[in-house]
Amino acid sequence: MQLPGIIIGGGIAGLTAAIALRQRGLAVQVYEAAPHILPVGAGIWMAPNAMQVFDRLGLAERINAGGVPLQAIEIVDGQMRPLLRTDQARIRQRFGYSTTAIRRATLQQILLAELGPAHVQLGKLCTKLTQDAAGVALTFADGSTQRAGFVVGADGIHSPVREHLFPGVRPGGTGHLVWRGMSAVQLTPHYKRAIREAWADGLRFGFSEIADGVVDWFAAVPGTFDDERAGLLARLQAAFQGFAYPVPAILAAANEPAIIRNEVMDIDPLPNWHRGRICLIGDAAHATTPYMGQGGCQAVEDAYALALTLSQQPADPAAAFAAMQRLRRAKAHRIVRTSRLMGHVGYLGGALGSVRNFAMRAAPRWVSEQQFYSVYRLGF
Repeated sequence: MQLPGIIIGGGIAGLTAAIALRQRGLAVQVYEAAPHILPVGAGIWMAPNAMQVFDRLGLAERINAGGVPLQAIEIVDGQMRPLLRTDQARIRQRFGYSTTAIRRATLQQILLAELGPAHVQLGKLCTKLTQDAAGVALTFADGSTQRAGFVVGADGIHSPVREHLFPGVRPGGTGHLVWRGMSAVQLTPHYKRAIREAWADGLRFGFSEIADGVVDWFAAVPGTFDDERAGLLARLQAAFQGFAYPVPAILAAANEPAIIRNEVMDIDPLPNWHRGRICLIGDAAHATTPYMGQGGCQAVEDAYALALTLSQQPADPAAAFAAMQRLRRAKAHRIVRTSRLMGHVGYLGGALGSVRNFAMRAAPRWVSEQQFYSVYRLGF
């Protein structure tokens, strides 16, 4: 008899994988290290590739209702003058969805409600994995043990499951910090239902509504930007004082104690995401910098591809994992490399920044749209 599967990690990747697997008739439980699933984090952008997956899972309309389907995505300069635009109406016509901005906690609750809390075990930090021909034995920090037919590591960028499979593989830093927050502020109509990311003087500031009157934002600063928490908001306001509305208004409305610090990191491409009956998905396999807004979206793609291949070969998890990697690895690693490049380009200042701005404005729109299409197109 085939043992049920276990997913390590109750975030977006793990919950989506569990939903997709159970919808295809595969028994699976989620084991999450945290003792509670709390409404933490800021916002997240679910691009059309992720929304197409959620549509297949019957969740897209709930996610749109819980967030803000966007009508515009632009890169702009510090005075909010466009450098790059996308035609979201054309993207919606082609893929069925545009990008939806949503609170990470809201998305997680939608996924948890669909899966059912009974399928999630909390307070289960996995400390040991041992596999044999019949399955995988897991040991948890509370002393409990479990056996599974397969294990999926959906446990994030600092994945203990990845450390078990590939000891010594560590995420690498870029020397950049991103400060994230949410502000209670009503934007003028031009800036509502849109993502805009402003590049100027080696700084980046991105923002979008995630609910009416609630703006999710990030401020990206090169170097370490003085890691002291005291006076953080004042330092951010000083750094971005030359940026035009609505950046000053968003920062003025920020809740300083709730601002989240993220060191920008990713992982060099791994030759494999799996070994035997154990597989990695999402950030555990291919963590990327945030500059394309694709980290969560690529995890959602992984989750569905995993369910697809496992449902086709339920008795042979190793073969299913290899098939999933063939479906997903090239695209996911291309996203990692492209996001790194966008990180470098976005921080250019001075004369190089001016040349970048000129080149971006001069490029035909169809060129950038084709690049977006290649990201939004599912390969399965």
